[in-house]
Amino acid sequence: MLFGCTCKPEEYEIASQTGFDYIEFPCRIICGMEEVIFSALNKQVDRIGTPVIGMNLYCPPELIISGPGYDAEKVLLYAKTAAARGSALGVNIVGIGSPRSRILPDGFDQKTAKSQLTEFLLITAAQFDRVNITVAMEALGPCFCNFINTVPEAYEIVNAANKNNLKIVADFYNMEHSGEADNDLTAYMDKLVHMHISDDDGSPTLRSFLKPEKYPIHKPRIRRLIETGYNGGLTIETDIPFDDARAGESLQFLKSV
Repeated sequence: MLFGCTCKPEEYEIASQTGFDYIEFPCRIICGMEEVIFSALNKQVDRIGTPVIGMNLYCPPELIISGPGYDAEKVLLYAKTAAARGSALGVNIVGIGSPRSRILPDGFDQKTAKSQLTEFLLITAAQFDRVNITVAMEALGPCFCNFINTVPEAYEIVNAANKNNLKIVADFYNMEHSGEADNDLTAYMDKLVHMHISDDDGSPTLRSFLKPEKYPIHKPRIRRLIETGYNGGLTIETDIPFDDARAGESLQFLKSV
């Protein structure tokens, strides 16, 4: 199993020195960069060499995944930019979380929401398929949004869409908030391509590196994941500024498991 972490582009060099196998960048930041700044980042990645295999935080809140204001044309235009920049960085997986883009108002029709989400995923996956990148739908805890909160729900949507490069990413943090972090993931292994993990520094908006007091909780979960046959990446996904000391401690714990 490979271990990675998320970081902002300006934190890439220090994150690379920590010893992670790979890095994930926030897609919405990458897509918002001016071309000259993005070009400089690409050169830095080439020079330092730690691979950027993934992108998280797919889109800004104004790009609606499901709900009022959904616009398929905007979805397509954004996906074209994201796919081009992901390909330039050497990315092979992009996660679709983006909670503020999928908060449904009370009474919004669930059938309509699922239809919009399916179209969103198919449009997005088609663009990324052109550059051999997998799109992974993520279930998010109810602390973040009110639509697609469990792994079975994400799996159902992706399975029904039936697109080769459309899979799921599961996150132990979100699963914990949805009460499923200790569940067996065997039934979803045919679609599960990536995993995230984190603790928080007081709230879901402060996801951080792993805390030693939670090692006894994380350890059996990770071992159970390995026993299902999972051999993909496990990424520490954070919101706080990169902390090389805490990052190093978390990485050593993961390696010990």
